[in-house]
Amino acid sequence: MAKHPLRIREGFFYSLVRFQIMKKYLTVAAAQFPVSGKIERNSKYIHTLIKKAAADGVQVIHFPESSLPGYGPKHFTSFNGYCWDTLESHIQSICTLAASLNIWVILGSMQRDDCKLPKNCTLVVSSDGSIAGVYNKQRLYNSETNFYSSGTRPLVIDINGYKCGFLICYDNCFLGLYDEYRDLEIELLFHSFLNAENSKSTNIKNLIVSNLYIRAADNQIWISASNSSKRYSPLAASIVRPDGSMVKCKSHQTGFVIDSFPEAALGWTYDNRKI
Repeated sequence: MAKHPLRIREGFFYSLVRFQIMKKYLTVAAAQFPVSGKIERNSKYIHTLIKKAAADGVQVIHFPESSLPGYGPKHFTSFNGYCWDTLESHIQSICTLAASLNIWVILGSMQRDDCKLPKNCTLVVSSDGSIAGVYNKQRLYNSETNFYSSGTRPLVIDINGYKCGFLICYDNCFLGLYDEYRDLEIELLFHSFLNAENSKSTNIKNLIVSNLYIRAADNQIWISASNSSKRYSPLAASIVRPDGSMVKCKSHQTGFVIDSFPEAALGWTYDNRKI
C-alpha cells in the first residue's frame, strides 16, 4: 500500500459524485478509552476498538482528540525532539487496518508544520486506507497556544453519501464554526474531545452535554462526540440527535456506542432559520 504522508494540506474535500439513490444508513461508533501520552498504548486501544467495531458492522468509528499521540498540555512538556516518524508509522498501521476491515476511522492526531507549532488535527481515514482529509483545530484554549498553531478552515467529507463535518473540543464554544458548517449543508458532525484526567466533577459536565444538545438542535444535525474515558471525564462518548435524544457509553469505561444515521425516528425538531 502506498504511504500516506502526515503533511497533508488543510482544506476542503468533498466528492462531487454522490449516489443519492444508493444511500443507506451510516452506522457510526463513538469511541472512548483512557488516552495517554504513550503512543504505543493508545495505538493498541485504537486497533482493538476498530476490530470490535468492524465485527459489529460499524462503518465509521470515531476516536477522541489527540487519541493517537496524546494531548500536548496534559501529556507533554513540549514537542522538541518529538519522533514524528513513530507517529507516522502508527498512522500507517491504522490506515492498513482500516482498509483490511473496510471501515472509516476518524482519528485524533497531530500534523507537523515546519514553520509553526504542530496542528492539533483529526485525520479522516477512508475505508480504502487512504487519508481523505485533515481537519485542524481552529480555536485554541489558553495553554494550547504554547503547543499548537490553529487551523483556519472547515472540512467536509462525503462518507457513503452523507456530508460530514469535523470539530475539535474547544471549537464547540464558537457558534460561527457551526454556522459555517450549516451553510455547507453537513448532516453529521464528528466532534472530538479530550476533556479528562480532571481532579473532580464540575459543572462543565452539564455545560458540555447541554452544548451538544443545543448545537445539534439549532443546526439540525447529528453529532458524534468522542472523549477520553480517563477519570474524571465530564463527557462519555455519545451520539446526539437534533430532537434532543442521545445514546452514550458508560462513563470511564473503554468501548463505544453505536447509532445508525439517520435511521432513528426523530421527535420534535425546529428550523431557526425559517420565519
